[in-house]
Amino acid sequence: MNARPVTVVVDSTADIPPDLATSLGIVTVPLSVRFGEESFRDRVDIDSATFLRRLKAEPGLPRTSQPPVTAFEEAFRTAASGAVCLTISSKLSGTFNAARLAADAVGDDRVRVIDSLGASMIAGWPAVQAARAAQAGADLAGVVAATEGALARSHGYFVLDTLEYLHKGGRIGRAAQMVGSVFSIKPILSFEEGEVRPLERVRTWSKALGRVAELARAHAPLAGLAVLHFANPSDAADLADRLRDVSPGGDVLVAEIGPVLATYGGPGTIAVAALAAG
Repeated sequence: MNARPVTVVVDSTADIPPDLATSLGIVTVPLSVRFGEESFRDRVDIDSATFLRRLKAEPGLPRTSQPPVTAFEEAFRTAASGAVCLTISSKLSGTFNAARLAADAVGDDRVRVIDSLGASMIAGWPAVQAARAAQAGADLAGVVAATEGALARSHGYFVLDTLEYLHKGGRIGRAAQMVGSVFSIKPILSFEEGEVRPLERVRTWSKALGRVAELARAHAPLAGLAVLHFANPSDAADLADRLRDVSPGGDVLVAEIGPVLATYGGPGTIAVAALAAG
């Protein structure tokens, strides 16, 4: 067994709450969000509340950018027993490529970079499972296996108040077909092959939340369940209460979506990430 566990690295879009990441030794590399000439590291230089105020005040959407290769290099070089890095979908961001370049720089034999083909706790839950395996003494191959196994069981659904932000931000993917009349409905979105895809069209917000709860329940029994939101704590809390009976021990992780992802989801966004039991 290694004296020190394999390090699990994620980017900030994984939305793992800082206290949970710290307790598991997960290293988070932040993306950035830019308002004009001002650049802020996601969750480091700007929090969700400050971001919301700026988002409402600015005339246009902020821009987002991947972490520099050097940020991943630093995380990998300090990982004494090697690292497993899980990133946001390569179809949405250059973050995966930046991590791969960093892995090449420090040596592929001690770093594995995995494309989650998703975002938020869809990537976060596999990272948590990987970190738990690492703390239990798994070697690099074992942590990779834990990550990939959890990714296959990780499912996520998003309810947006509008597709306007996703459309303006250029991350709409296959959901583009829903633009137009879509602004009068509440779309439920998911991921397919790393891209955002339309799942269902729902006419009211309450029905959309109810449908998301049904979709999450369909994956029971669960090993983990998270409800995430941007500027919508009330609906997140209500949805968590609806799902406690299918969550392990009745515990539902309720957390905020970080500024980078919130750029594309917009205020009011609700997401559910369910990790099916293995």
